[in-house]
Amino acid sequence: MSNPCIQCGKERIDGKSWEEKAGISVVTYTDTVCPDSECQKIVDKAIADRKAKSANLIKIKAEAKLAREKQIAAG
Repeated sequence: MSNPCIQCGKERIDGKSWEEKAGISVVTYTDTVCPDSECQKIVDKAIADRKAKSANLIKIKAEAKLAREKQIAAG
């Protein structure tokens, strides 16, 4: 199965693996990483930036909802 890096296109390799218990099942997780460590740093930064942007948008939406609810309650 092909799993190319989103930045450089090189085939990703298995990084770290761990197991977690989910109910009665044991689930094995595997992180895949780019074999080029500099490229992986760029990918990690891009992912962190997207997560931060998403979290910020969720926060803004929650604040806007709260402001609308206060405005409706104040009538």
